[in-house]
Amino acid sequence: MAPSFPRSARIVQLCPAPPRRDERICVAFPAWAHRVTAPILPRRGLDLFERVVLGLCHAGVREPDLIAARINLHVRLCAHIIDQAVRQGLLDRQGELTEEGRRALRTGSVAEETSWSVRYVFQSPEAGGDLWPRTAERLVDAHVTWRAPGRAGLQLGTTGHPDPIEAAIVDVADAAPGADVPGRPGPEQVVEVARLDRDAREAQRVREFERVQGLAPAAQPGARPGPDEDRPPDLSRIAFIDAPEPVLVAGFAVVGGGGELVAHDPFGVGTSAMFGELLERRLHDGGALAERIRGVARSRAENAERTYRRAEATARAHVESVLVAEFGADVRGDEDALDLMTDVDLAVMLGDQAGALERVVHATHRLYEELFRRLARGYPVPAGSVRAVSSTQALRRAAVEEAAHGVGFQAVPQLFVQDLCKAARDVEAGKNVTLKEVGALALVAAHRNAEHPLHRLAARRPDLLSALAALGAMRNRVSHGGRDPSAVQDAKWCRELAALAVPELIALQ
Repeated sequence: MAPSFPRSARIVQLCPAPPRRDERICVAFPAWAHRVTAPILPRRGLDLFERVVLGLCHAGVREPDLIAARINLHVRLCAHIIDQAVRQGLLDRQGELTEEGRRALRTGSVAEETSWSVRYVFQSPEAGGDLWPRTAERLVDAHVTWRAPGRAGLQLGTTGHPDPIEAAIVDVADAAPGADVPGRPGPEQVVEVARLDRDAREAQRVREFERVQGLAPAAQPGARPGPDEDRPPDLSRIAFIDAPEPVLVAGFAVVGGGGELVAHDPFGVGTSAMFGELLERRLHDGGALAERIRGVARSRAENAERTYRRAEATARAHVESVLVAEFGADVRGDEDALDLMTDVDLAVMLGDQAGALERVVHATHRLYEELFRRLARGYPVPAGSVRAVSSTQALRRAAVEEAAHGVGFQAVPQLFVQDLCKAARDVEAGKNVTLKEVGALALVAAHRNAEHPLHRLAARRPDLLSALAALGAMRNRVSHGGRDPSAVQDAKWCRELAALAVPELIALQ
């Protein structure tokens, strides 16, 4: 029986570490490294002229002179492209597309002769002997500064700029005592790993090109024909060199802004689902590594919270200076008005981000609720004086409409047709009445009082009552929905509405 995975296996680092930061995690996981003659399955992309000529041949235009006349190229160049396509097996002697030619026209690439190189493939003891979908030309020893059971110290970076990190070692000897060395992978598995490695590295190059050029990302940059559409290599040439070597591969993960664990590919190609699954299993199993991951996640969340609070404090200070310039220094003396208007402006600054409009709408609604509550306290209406007009719905509507029109408002939404007697009793009792209840009471109070602040508001915005009804409907909508295409415009509308109330709030403090 072969021995279980040895604790003394050397640690290798096959990819650069992510940028140094506190949220980085290093894990050394076990793998059997098989040195093997692996196929390299190159594919060459068709150039524009080749694709056009193949397309015309597929459409029935196969003579070089006819093709040259169609695409305005020299007839000799067209004849050369056709001859090359025949030699590559893309066209037959009659100029018709072969099966390989149709595949090349569809995929935009053509297989070339397989080349071979000595590479390493890696077998995972934890995944039942599955191969990692990557290859490596050589094993590079990590710079190990110290080692202890279950962990090791690595030095990344350079001698002049050392970057120390502690790596957690995944110990399969304890997890599966006496486990055998996995059997050698089959030749078909090696071919598949070579293909997956090629496609992943090509996709990475495409993504890097898109990033540098500022291009929109392609849907599947590494999309290639499946293994059956590659020219199959000679499987008999796949040979294993030496016995499999146990190694610990250093992999790196970071905690993202949302607290999620992002597993970088241990072989240097983007992120890795296989590495991520390994970490998730360890996280659920508990132990030192799980605690390390949770500790880093907590640290990341705490740092993000501190950063957010600092940014919010800076933004609040800026917004406060803007509000002082707009409404005067007295706004600082009204904490409710200042806080609510600051919430409105901070939410407006978020643009169309999720939840921004909901925050604007709620802050604006609370601001008007506070305004009308102050109006009710500053210009009280005794319950007895409105008892007669609160007995029926028709009387209430007539009283509220008469008061609103007398003040200068246009339409009176059904929202403000409320029981005036009950609202007056609630105000007298010191209850926090709703906007619609206290709004109706304020209208009646302002009807025969020319000094009432609602007269100034009506002069500046005769449609204010309709706007407040629309604000209430908007509040219900955004509380139960997601992003809205008109969120930015709606937020600006709310901001204008809120700014109208602030001077009156300050005057009533």
